[in-house]
Amino acid sequence: IARTQVAGLIGSNPAEVIFTSCATESNNAAIHAALHANPGKHHIITSTVEHSSVLSYCMALEKKGYLVTYLPVDRDGLLKVADLENAITHDTAIVSLMWANNETGVLFPVEQIGEICISRGVTYHCDAVQAAGKVKIDVRKFPVSFLSLTGHKFHAPKGIGALYVRRKTPFAPFV
Repeated sequence: IARTQVAGLIGSNPAEVIFTSCATESNNAAIHAALHANPGKHHIITSTVEHSSVLSYCMALEKKGYLVTYLPVDRDGLLKVADLENAITHDTAIVSLMWANNETGVLFPVEQIGEICISRGVTYHCDAVQAAGKVKIDVRKFPVSFLSLTGHKFHAPKGIGALYVRRKTPFAPFV
């Protein structure tokens, strides 16, 4: 029942929902899966204002030889889509960008980001933790491979996360 409810919240098939212990695990599992599925690619794109779970994992991956591009935001907290387009290379394994910023409330243009990623053949992970329950999420309407959620942001107990994995997206468990 819970899997069906989460799927209903984001417009997915229940089989595309994986439960995790928290959003940090969901975020890290998505990045890990993309790198595992693309072992010849060593480039990750994220932003300077991502949640610490993404930033910390990316910094740890840099120590293991991965190249991470941290996209800046402007003074209003907005991401320039042109910066993303310019950052993607043949070596990019994943773009990991949030939907809603947990400190400023700024919404990133997830549909546009997804379209760019799909047109360039790059996996897109969206940290939707702050968006879930506040904005309509329909994963059928934008090309996202992974989408992270956590239950406590909409009145579930802490310690319940979820990761949407689009059907046919390669996934290797993090744990």
